[in-house]
Amino acid sequence: MDKGYLVGGRYQILGTLGEGGMANVYLANDTELNRKVAVKALRYDLQDDESVKRRFGREAKATSGLSNPNIVNVLDVGNDNGLQYIVIEYVDGPNLKKYIKTHFPIPYHEVVDIMQQICSAVADAHDHGIIHRDLKPENILVDTSKEPIQVKVSDFGIALALSDRSITRTNSLLGSVHYMSPEQIRGRSATALSDIYALGIILFELLTKHVPFTGDTAVAVALKHSKEDIPDLKEIDPNIPQPLENAVLKATAKDPKQRYQSVREMHEDLSTCLLPERAHETKFVPQPLNDMDETKVIPSIDDEEESKPLHKKNNHRRNIILASLIPLALVFFLIFMVIKGNEETTVPDLQNLTVKQADVMLKGSNLQVGTISKENNDDVEAGHVIKSIPAKGLKLKNNAKVSLVLSLGATYYKMPELVGKEYDDISDNLKKRGFDVTVKHVATNQYEAGVITKQSIKAGKKVVTKNKKLTLTIAKTPTARRKVTKVRDLTGYNLKSIQDYASEIGATLNVSYDYSDTIEDGVMISQNPTPGSVINRGDTLAVVISKGKDPESNSNNDNEKDKEDDDSSSSATKPVTKEVTIPFDSSNSSNTITIYISDATHSINTVYKSMSISQDTMQTLVFNLKSGQTGSYSIERDGKQILSGSVSG
Repeated sequence: MDKGYLVGGRYQILGTLGEGGMANVYLANDTELNRKVAVKALRYDLQDDESVKRRFGREAKATSGLSNPNIVNVLDVGNDNGLQYIVIEYVDGPNLKKYIKTHFPIPYHEVVDIMQQICSAVADAHDHGIIHRDLKPENILVDTSKEPIQVKVSDFGIALALSDRSITRTNSLLGSVHYMSPEQIRGRSATALSDIYALGIILFELLTKHVPFTGDTAVAVALKHSKEDIPDLKEIDPNIPQPLENAVLKATAKDPKQRYQSVREMHEDLSTCLLPERAHETKFVPQPLNDMDETKVIPSIDDEEESKPLHKKNNHRRNIILASLIPLALVFFLIFMVIKGNEETTVPDLQNLTVKQADVMLKGSNLQVGTISKENNDDVEAGHVIKSIPAKGLKLKNNAKVSLVLSLGATYYKMPELVGKEYDDISDNLKKRGFDVTVKHVATNQYEAGVITKQSIKAGKKVVTKNKKLTLTIAKTPTARRKVTKVRDLTGYNLKSIQDYASEIGATLNVSYDYSDTIEDGVMISQNPTPGSVINRGDTLAVVISKGKDPESNSNNDNEKDKEDDDSSSSATKPVTKEVTIPFDSSNSSNTITIYISDATHSINTVYKSMSISQDTMQTLVFNLKSGQTGSYSIERDGKQILSGSVSG
């Protein structure tokens, strides 16, 4: 199942958790309860068998009746367009196989705790008449977020659903051969005692990190389970408590009658195996299996037999040997036929192939082309494979059918008229369709800021949107430039003309007066800024206007004149400027600024200038000061003083 697919209209597939011999497991989101779950479905090649589908549904529902903290809960059972599935709780953690690899060696007390949890789950299932048949660490999940860790047994329902499918799988070899009991290998049905044997192998693996028997083939491993004794645990780890080794030996006895007769008995034995009073327990030695599946021929001791000719004795001996080999040959034949009937193959990668090429690839993998469907796809050329169902890498039985989804070619999109629309309103839709959008900005008063003014693909044109380059021009507000003016030479200007000029350039006029022997009354003596300087709108233009000659001057007495000249010089003023930056208080949209200055012509108690600002503003203050005189200033923002200072003449 592909990512995003909604199983049963409720469970949205997020990814694949695992692929097994009988089922595929997917991580999904329960859209109704907004929680993660695991969706487990029978493999596609098993979906056509109606008996399996009925058995699967029946057993899955039966398993849902189990309620045990160490069993993965079955939450839902359903059918999605012929696909049988069950929904189970999602355990966020590794399986026991991975846990053993990453945490070995595991303390004995933790080993016992893990085994008791597994036994609790299996015992509960046995009480409900359910035999697992496929117990192995891969089917046991570990929730490491709990302290101590909690394990949960899974895969009860699927093993049972397939256990009677004699055509492809037999009851004897359903589980993994590494955990299979001798009686199953000999062709007998799995029982509760078979599950106990698997529990003993799991306990062996917890203590040693590996299974007791390995081999190059499944047949080799199966024969070791049937014939060989469990390896000596004390040779692997001399520190293993004897009662714990005994639990392994008793659970894995070749003769089912010598094993624990119930999982609860094994659970109870494990609960005391680490107690000091059992430290000196003797080793449990299973009795040899009395060749229960082999034919024994007892030689006759009749005296007359001894008198038979020699060739008759030889024939008799040969018959004994042949008779003893028949059961062994049957075991080999059974294993061979089951493995042969269960041969599997892997779905190859068919993407972008033609149907003919895909057919060749599938035949090479012992598979066949199934149904063919078609849909539009922007990435795959028309007539080529978009995907296969089941997907590449999944395992199927030989000669199973694989469905193909072919491309009809790219989906064309009719370009809409975008000019005049807000870019923010349509940007997400364009990107979802696959456009590679580039944005340019242009200052204009024709459109409001953020509105599209131009598109590189004309409206009405049909295009393939996947990675299609689209350039959009977006309007932005023109930057308002501050008007600057070069100051005119105002020499010879009277006050009225100067006032008109200040109004024309938007400057604030500051006027002071002084006597002059050379400049007639009412005409400008000096200006600041000087002619040719740059002045911004709102800046101060300071001028000194002549009051004519000083009437108190005495030209008859040179000494007196000199004295008066000195007095006149000392009483003359000159403009002194001071630039200050007035900070803006952003807590208000606008600040009211009041400026007070003290100089030869202004009182600190009289308002020099008032204005409103919306940002930090630089202001030039002009002081009329006599030689040696000190001027001062005070600036208030919204009625509170924020700046003050002084200047010298």
